[in-house]
Amino acid sequence: MKRLLTVLLIFCAQNLCAQSPIHITFDDDEVGKFPSGWVSRDKQNMTKVYSVQAEADKKFLHADAHGQSVQISCQTKWNLRDYPVLRWRWRPLIFPTGSNEQVKNGADSVLGVYVVLSGLPFVKAIKYIWSDTLPTGAEFDSPYSSGTKIVVVRSGRGLIETWVTEERNVLSDYERFFGKEEKHPVARGIAVLTDSDDTHSRAVGDYGDISLSPPK
Repeated sequence: MKRLLTVLLIFCAQNLCAQSPIHITFDDDEVGKFPSGWVSRDKQNMTKVYSVQAEADKKFLHADAHGQSVQISCQTKWNLRDYPVLRWRWRPLIFPTGSNEQVKNGADSVLGVYVVLSGLPFVKAIKYIWSDTLPTGAEFDSPYSSGTKIVVVRSGRGLIETWVTEERNVLSDYERFFGKEEKHPVARGIAVLTDSDDTHSRAVGDYGDISLSPPK
């Protein structure tokens, strides 16, 4: 239930991201502080895990989880047919030890980006992860909730400490996982999760700008 409950926080948020729904950045945030407009159920620990940092005048979100699972989210609504393409930058620094995201006792990732698609009572989400052990392209249900579909976008430590840009057609993923019956599917927010509670270890990674764009 852990992942299901944390995903739900996005629908209880009172704050909206300060940035446009089309381009989320951390440029206006203060270095060392929690990013403005982002929220979490775990208010006690969210500022311990996540903070805005900068390199060469470029700001990004830094995550450092010591045996913790703290998801933070940005509530921003968009039509997947209008803006199906999700693009983001991320960088792994320290991978959780002994992870395997297919099982509950190993379900930790150095980096994870969610697209939340529906709220209560039937939560649906797609989670894109950088896995230490599972192969790129693997797709499976979260061990905590069948409504969350996990996609391994990147795998292994070959690019550790390297910024990598990813791109996914969320509409295509949505239709593959949940069907094509809905004519105008709507996404309801973005969330990120760097966690290490199941493996009782440490996970450290960075997130850069997150953007949405029309079909190519």
